[in-house]
Amino acid sequence: MTSPWSEGQVASVATDAGSLAAARTLSASWSDTGHTGTALWGLCQGSGRSPYRTVVDLDGPAFSCSCPSRKFPCKHALGLLLLWSQGRVPDAADFPPFAREWLGRRATRASEPGPPAPPSTAQGKSAERRADRVAAGLDELDLWLTDQIRGGLGSTDTSPAAFDAVAARMVDAQAPGVASALRRLAFTVALRPDWPARLLAEYAKLHLLVVAHRRLPELPEPLRATVRAHVGYPVSTDKVRGEPAVRDRWMVLGSQTTEEKRLFTRKVWLLGRDHGRWALLLDFAHGTPNFANAVPPLGSLVDADLHFYPGAAPLRAQWDAGHGAAEPFTTLPAGGIDPALDAFAHVIGADPWVRSWPVLLGGVTPTVTDEGWLLVDAEGRALPVTGDERNLWTLLGISGGHPVTVCGDWNSEALTPVSVFDRGVVHSLVSATAPSVSTRTAGRRR
Repeated sequence: MTSPWSEGQVASVATDAGSLAAARTLSASWSDTGHTGTALWGLCQGSGRSPYRTVVDLDGPAFSCSCPSRKFPCKHALGLLLLWSQGRVPDAADFPPFAREWLGRRATRASEPGPPAPPSTAQGKSAERRADRVAAGLDELDLWLTDQIRGGLGSTDTSPAAFDAVAARMVDAQAPGVASALRRLAFTVALRPDWPARLLAEYAKLHLLVVAHRRLPELPEPLRATVRAHVGYPVSTDKVRGEPAVRDRWMVLGSQTTEEKRLFTRKVWLLGRDHGRWALLLDFAHGTPNFANAVPPLGSLVDADLHFYPGAAPLRAQWDAGHGAAEPFTTLPAGGIDPALDAFAHVIGADPWVRSWPVLLGGVTPTVTDEGWLLVDAEGRALPVTGDERNLWTLLGISGGHPVTVCGDWNSEALTPVSVFDRGVVHSLVSATAPSVSTRTAGRRR
């Protein structure tokens, strides 16, 4: 039987504070509620004649409600979770028809087989054609990079349209990873006062990637997989599942869902309690943020197997199987600035194209100065912090000016907080649902 979520875990899946506040007002509106090991359901009386039928699939989590809200989860789903967290949802032996129907459709979709694999010979020819297209596209990119350096950065066309044109050519060449890197250059030029130095560094990384791709057969397999991943070659689920399973007691330290053109992306940050290994889960859903893969809520610890995508510094992983129910944790392993920077240096040595890496900083105090935001440890050492300023003020408010433990992504220049751990509770510092591209750079040094 799944243990009831805490109120903090319910808050971690809310789209905004308003939805959570509205959910708290519904406690007297429920009837015919029930709970099994995998789902909650109930009827919530609104202003209309018929009550809203609400179902929560705890294995997702995923949500269904007959209300007209376009938020996922809506206030009724949050209200049902809050009711459950208070021990006010009784156990039940079976589902009502409306819950059984929706849960059945989800189970059917999850069990549907994918399209049949093409013959191996066709696969080989397709892979060869793609490799040829990628190689030709990267050769063109290298010529473009040479022209940029030869002409000098002062004469470079740094408009977004210029970068988009080169990125579009990389899409045609089936190198989407390179296209994404090129599009980010427009933001670098627009937002950073030191953009010439940053642009030159990014050009160097792209040139290194081109050279590495030319020498793929000579590279060791982990580095070869890394180069292919940054170029944008797809990796099949079967290949990832073929990697050795890594079992640990994984702590859920962060979760965020972003949306762009109705494509929802969920990122979940995990840290292995026994081995100290980081993992990042990425799941996608179109139309609604109802993800097929089950992930425990923020602040949970679960004994589970993960399969990591191949690479020289593997981080992204796929969830495999759990060994027991998730449970909350109230302590975290010690972490400091020096170990975090040492780990990042090791990662960069293995994968020079990596942009950021998760870190855990214990005993740091959030501080705001005229120069920007900082995390300061007991010895006075500090790391700069960036991100949405509202989240940074939330971090400062939770800390109350005292040391806390912060989880975030470090990119060699600043840390973007993901969550803060204080008094045994994990508080999210990222919006539950947010646009996938943000140009806000609060605390940027001038």
